[in-house]
Amino acid sequence: MEEEQSEFRHWDELLPDVLGLIFTNLSLQELLTIIPCVCKSWRKTVGDPHCWQDIDLDEWSCRWQPHQLDRMLRMLVRRSSGSLRRLHVSGLKNDSIFSFVTENAGSLQVLRLPHSKISDSIVEQTAPRLSTVTFLDLSYCPKIGAQAIEAIGKHCKLLVTLCRNMYSSDSAGKVEPEDEANAIAATMPRLKHLELGFHLISTECVLNILSSCPQLKHLVIDGCPQVKLDRKFLKEKYPKLKTGEALHLWSSTVPSQ
Repeated sequence: MEEEQSEFRHWDELLPDVLGLIFTNLSLQELLTIIPCVCKSWRKTVGDPHCWQDIDLDEWSCRWQPHQLDRMLRMLVRRSSGSLRRLHVSGLKNDSIFSFVTENAGSLQVLRLPHSKISDSIVEQTAPRLSTVTFLDLSYCPKIGAQAIEAIGKHCKLLVTLCRNMYSSDSAGKVEPEDEANAIAATMPRLKHLELGFHLISTECVLNILSSCPQLKHLVIDGCPQVKLDRKFLKEKYPKLKTGEALHLWSSTVPSQ
């Protein structure tokens, strides 16, 4: 019996890398409030940057005041020490916190910032720091437009997924609603998944994107009433494009050629 028991290690004797891998499956609250209190080795392990490669604050974003969210995000990004790979947080209220993230997360691959108030100018300024991003969600961010999208396209050459859904009221307020779509077509040829829900774009804009992004497999354009396309036409013209649930159209009119 003693020999059998000796084959197993106590939890506090596990290698830090193994513990860190296990800890990544826990919730943020558990990582911050429970794990550090268990023992010294666990507290040390949870302080390691590898435990903070994936930060998901989306669930907490709606509960905290802006200054609380700002403070928490800064703390966690610092803990990651440049190893942050995935970040999901909603409702950033200012440019300074976005700038801080880009300055301290040079290895980001997945960045999801829906409902944020970041501006065109800060995105243009920081886009070169996001060169490793492959998945970007800027849905419902009303203060950015074509300038930001163009900067992202020019600097984020690995980008394959862009989510840029909007509320219909936000889209209606734009002076040139098609500029974003044209910026995507001009600068993001490697896209495979694109969401442009509730943008006031034309059929021509969508066709421009399809012809300029040959690797595109998923296109979501819910709530774009000016887009008139026929599924049969799309299947023949763009066979790689999935026309099932991934593609949502409001009309069955074939565009004139």
